[in-house]
Amino acid sequence: MKNNKHFFIIPLFAIALVCLSCASAGGTGELSGTTASLLPMSAGWYQCDSERTLKGIEDEYNFALNYGMKMVQEITYKYTGVICRFEDGVLFDPVTNIELSIDKAGKISCVENISIRGNLEKDGSFFWSGLREENGKLNSIFVKGNLTPLPSSARGGPEFDGVYRLSDTGTGREMLARIAGGFYTWRYLDEEDAGFTPWPTLIQPDGSFLSGLEITTVMAMGEITSMNFSNIVIIEGSVIPGQGITMDQIARSTGLGSDQGGAPQTFAGTTIRSGEYSNQAIPRDIESLVKTGRAAVKAEPKPNRQKYPAWYLNIPARPGFIYGAGEKTFDDKEVALAMAEAAAAAALAEQIRIRIESSFTEASTGSETNLEEHIRTEAQQRLDYRVSERLYNDETRTAFVLAEMVWRE
Repeated sequence: MKNNKHFFIIPLFAIALVCLSCASAGGTGELSGTTASLLPMSAGWYQCDSERTLKGIEDEYNFALNYGMKMVQEITYKYTGVICRFEDGVLFDPVTNIELSIDKAGKISCVENISIRGNLEKDGSFFWSGLREENGKLNSIFVKGNLTPLPSSARGGPEFDGVYRLSDTGTGREMLARIAGGFYTWRYLDEEDAGFTPWPTLIQPDGSFLSGLEITTVMAMGEITSMNFSNIVIIEGSVIPGQGITMDQIARSTGLGSDQGGAPQTFAGTTIRSGEYSNQAIPRDIESLVKTGRAAVKAEPKPNRQKYPAWYLNIPARPGFIYGAGEKTFDDKEVALAMAEAAAAAALAEQIRIRIESSFTEASTGSETNLEEHIRTEAQQRLDYRVSERLYNDETRTAFVLAEMVWRE
């Protein structure tokens, strides 16, 4: 498994910066004018609205081992309007720099990370999960969302193309934005690290854009303490051909006993003069970003599939059962097997959560946060599995575990 800094928990002090990258696509309502099957996928641009949950498997395991109590450490990113490119059977996500292989039937896999597996449905909805390591720590990833095709008719025309300079009227921090082919890319002029990857976003045919990002953190330590808080940003703006961009950003924080929102923050931008900035300062267009990103992924070392057990490469499918798999590379065999089992159990719990969530037919009388907590708790309560396969490869120092459980709707 390889490292990818864009997948994991962004420090809370960077959340405000993350929110600035939300100048992306409008809601899918304007784009979903067709009911045709998405499968098999055609080459082209897609809008990806997704919910990514990252779970600190190794930190949770170590906490339970050292203190004898359960810890929950999760962070969820709800993105709207991330633009992705599908071609050659692969969907490239410029935020995470992940290439997902999607076959004609919608099966999702990843050449660079064998643990990633999932499915894309005909209606564009998808779910995939996998494992990643950062700084030697094992993390689980669960992603669900929807893909919407973006034909040229769904994107702003060439009248919006150009390079714009935007200024935050509060802090004065400036950025350059490039609009080309109906997509918007940007970078800060001061070249300071934004703490995240600015992703390409969609300009609607009328020049408007509407987008949002929500980051929810869940922390719990046994019965002692529990925290659930969110940072939400909504961005709305428009581009006027030949003139500039106006944009309002509204931020809100909820949880920890508070619900706070501030006044809209206004950004304004105008087109730049030819030669005003060097080509190096101007953001690359989306075609260049995808080409460079894909080349970097292809250059990374690939896992040796011969070192993996057959049952891990092809998870069993058996009526009335659900399966979860985990892996962990570690020198201590028993510790590696224990953490691989924890990852497999987490994969099962997420599958249960999704099934419970989809079974809700009555409207909740509580808040969305309370409903999510209820579903998460019920999923853990219904988790009752057995380990059907376990293996430790002494050569690669990697443990593999397959867990199964009976599932009755």
